[in-house]
Amino acid sequence: MIFPVEGKPDTRAPIARDGNASRRPGRLASVVVEELVHGIVSGKLAEGEVLPTEPTLCEEFGFSRTVIREALKLLEERGLVRVEQGRGTTVQPRDMWNLLDPVVLQIALTYDDDMSLLDNLMAIRTVVEKEMASEAAVRLTGEDLRALADNIAHMEAAYDDYPTFRRYDLSFHAIVMKASANEVGMAIVRTIHTHGGATALLSAAASRAELKRTAAEHRAIYDALAARDGPEAGERIAAHIGSAWAERRKRRHSS
Repeated sequence: MIFPVEGKPDTRAPIARDGNASRRPGRLASVVVEELVHGIVSGKLAEGEVLPTEPTLCEEFGFSRTVIREALKLLEERGLVRVEQGRGTTVQPRDMWNLLDPVVLQIALTYDDDMSLLDNLMAIRTVVEKEMASEAAVRLTGEDLRALADNIAHMEAAYDDYPTFRRYDLSFHAIVMKASANEVGMAIVRTIHTHGGATALLSAAASRAELKRTAAEHRAIYDALAARDGPEAGERIAAHIGSAWAERRKRRHSS
């Protein structure tokens, strides 16, 4: 049961059959989970559809019933299916899925041709970081402010070195988020960064002018933070995220 992305080469490794699969149910269950998530997210397994029975799935994947049961449990925990005794395993509607789960998010983005999911992620990031910047303005220490200023200086010195520029860009945002003491916000943004295909607002294709503008926007955010003006810092970081994402979205859409 392989669900390749239409129009795109399937680069995933083939499923490994193992006669001792039951000894490693957790590890092998992740293989089944990934394949079934692809099927559900792509629509090949439609909402309301009942999955094949456990014996059938065992035969298709070449794994033990223990592995298949563990995989179905993981899918249910992510909101993709509902397992009911006597009725089987039913595919759930999209609004039930845990789209912040790393596996679900990464695969859902594979099918995000219109970039609507990425747009949603960036909208959430904007709201969360705006609130965090506002809170950080009254919490940043003198050491934090010096670190932010140093990050900007490094960014301004790295217009011809995108990896370095990007590192200090991300570091700037990380310092602000940590100072906010909003652990839930940090977890949400970290998930978006790590698994959402939008680790940085800019890409390596960004022009020197874009990098300069980005550094200038960071300096404006810093000025508001240093003045302890939380609302203004929040507005500036939200505007920065919005404008940078709009530019990157336009470039990606035209590529």
